[in-house]
Amino acid sequence: MQAIDSTRGGGRSKWCPVCGTSHDDPRDCPGELRATGSERPGWRVHVETPFGHEAIGVLLAPSHDVWRARIVTYPNILWTLPGGRGTMKFVGETPEEAERSAVAYIENHVRAKRFLRRDALDPVAPARVVKNAPGEFLPRALKATSQRKIRALPVRFGADRAATRGVTFNLSTDGMFVGAPDPLDGGRVLFIHLDISGHTLPLRGLVMWRRERGEAGRPVGMGIRLTDPPPFYRSFVAALP
Repeated sequence: MQAIDSTRGGGRSKWCPVCGTSHDDPRDCPGELRATGSERPGWRVHVETPFGHEAIGVLLAPSHDVWRARIVTYPNILWTLPGGRGTMKFVGETPEEAERSAVAYIENHVRAKRFLRRDALDPVAPARVVKNAPGEFLPRALKATSQRKIRALPVRFGADRAATRGVTFNLSTDGMFVGAPDPLDGGRVLFIHLDISGHTLPLRGLVMWRRERGEAGRPVGMGIRLTDPPPFYRSFVAALP
């Protein structure tokens, strides 16, 4: 899938054929952003398009002292620069920063195309290895969503500090759904304080999607993927019936 136009500060920015990122000044080019570690799947959204259902997501990998993000339409279509001159990339000092830039671009694309978003986070079917460029590959198999456990626990969250109150509706070893009257946008990094038997467990996570209108069995809130959840949290969830 080719890129749509990118805007910055009211003007159009240019996609660089060297690094694959969008910038105006050649001096901003970080050079070729080859992966220096394994590439893993991150944030994902499901949309309905005129051509059917699509799952669009972000792939994250370290590139020397920074992180890069690429966009993929599952199972194996990487988004390319205009003219197909290589894959689009988004760079950040942390994986969250790179992922946030890619998510913002996807959100803009979905709005511009007027695609209908779906809340579901269904497992992505395993994909065969697809070579994109010398030395670059898509993962052979993408991890399925962990089993969710129904459990209501008090939680506080926030982009700057964990101050807003909510409650969990389900937990998995790598994420949770938090019910809240004003859920945050997808792509936001959160500080989270989870109350487990009177003890506060600090966590960090990324908002994967949000549900703005509730219905039976589907409350208002947001799905969160946790960033490196500690062993205590994983073992706690795994032990839940």
